[in-house]
Amino acid sequence: MALINNFLYHCSMKKILFLLLLIPSLVFSQELKDFAKESVLYKYMPTSSCGEIIDYNYYSVSFCEKYKLSEWSIHLLTKKRLLSDSHPRTNNFRQDPNLNGSDASIRNYKGSSYDRGHLVPAADMNFNKVGLSESFFMTNIVPQNPHFNRGPLKLLERKFREWTHNFDSIVVITGCIFNDPFGSSVALEYIGPDEIIVPYLQYKVFIDIQNRRSIAFFFNNDKTQPSLNQTLFESTVAIDYLESITGLDFFSKLPDEIELMFEFDTGIDKLIKE
Repeated sequence: MALINNFLYHCSMKKILFLLLLIPSLVFSQELKDFAKESVLYKYMPTSSCGEIIDYNYYSVSFCEKYKLSEWSIHLLTKKRLLSDSHPRTNNFRQDPNLNGSDASIRNYKGSSYDRGHLVPAADMNFNKVGLSESFFMTNIVPQNPHFNRGPLKLLERKFREWTHNFDSIVVITGCIFNDPFGSSVALEYIGPDEIIVPYLQYKVFIDIQNRRSIAFFFNNDKTQPSLNQTLFESTVAIDYLESITGLDFFSKLPDEIELMFEFDTGIDKLIKE
């Protein structure tokens, strides 16, 4: 410490400022840099109806212990990540070791007719080995109808990656609505010994940070969905509408004037044509 103090005493103010600017780049590990980069997610996080936000290295979820599932996930997509070397998919589905079994067990899916569907797609995390591995935590998995998971949803996720190549940074929110918000007589479904609820509806929000616009897509989690090409435009809903049926606020952390831009000017026609 005495050596450092002596050095600073003999430095000019310009040198001291230079040193202070240089120290972070020397000290911060790559992991800390990555974590700081992911902090952009906090600006676009919706509110949580469950009150438990779990942050992983490259995505976050709002975990609902009463369902043993997450109500939404949020992650960042960039062109650089999509162009990077990809790690092979492992299919290492497992419970989060930090939750002591409060998330859904894999056994609930055995013998059910439902897929172990990702909220954050594994393909969006394959730029990083740790991120890819964490995408198989059961907090990132929900029961999905195979027709929906392998059809319209898979195609929409590919479309998001195509659009990302045209922009610098994209935030994606994927969420579930567990109960029927319309009060119809359709019976809810449950799977496994823990009676895990099957989400009634699912949605995705595509947030174009640079152009300050967003698009929300809304689907039934069943086999009645037509192909994505037929429903890409018809499946879009206003953010206000999505908020009304989820009870969440999607851009509450942003200044009011910017929040209105994201909620009002979706740019749907231009983006779909791109």
